[in-house]
Amino acid sequence: MSGEFSGLLRENIRIERAGAQRDTAGSANEARDVIGHFRAAAEPMGTGEEAQGESRSALPRWGFTLRWTDLVLPGDYLFWAGREMRVRSVSGDHRFIPKTLLHAEEIG
Repeated sequence: MSGEFSGLLRENIRIERAGAQRDTAGSANEARDVIGHFRAAAEPMGTGEEAQGESRSALPRWGFTLRWTDLVLPGDYLFWAGREMRVRSVSGDHRFIPKTLLHAEEIG
């Protein structure tokens, strides 16, 4: 069964988090720290709720499944296939083969 799960992880994703560093004026620095590179399965989730989906500003949402990790947090940035996304939710599925489920929304 683990071989079947591994075969689904065909996409390469990179997770980054806004750095905690401050500049000399005390303002937040725009630098990001790389949390890690992961293999994942990607699945389109549409554009959100129906009311938002009819809006021209609705952004595509994606679901990602990867091997179990506790490194990813909501608010992290996800980079995949030339797209930049914001992680909206992180959950775990600990049945048989532990995995992490991410929901992300593309950034304009």
